[in-house]
Amino acid sequence: MRDDHDVKGDSAAMKTDPERQRRLRELTELHRRWQAEHRVDDADFTPDGADSENRRPPSPEAEREYMRRAREIMGLDPDTGHYREA
Repeated sequence: MRDDHDVKGDSAAMKTDPERQRRLRELTELHRRWQAEHRVDDADFTPDGADSENRRPPSPEAEREYMRRAREIMGLDPDTGHYREA
């Protein structure tokens, strides 16, 4: 019997699942473009910016934009974040 700490099989599946890898690459690219477009330099996104007196956190609108698109990439409902019904 497997307990919650035995994720070895799941970890291997996550590393080799091409769809998961594609989504993660797309998320990385989304974040890079979003950060550049909104000039985000926030502790949550750029550790070097955490101590800067010139930090540029994202606006609430920019954060909502990012979350909607990230949810879409991951196959979730962009408004609720819930799994879409099949």
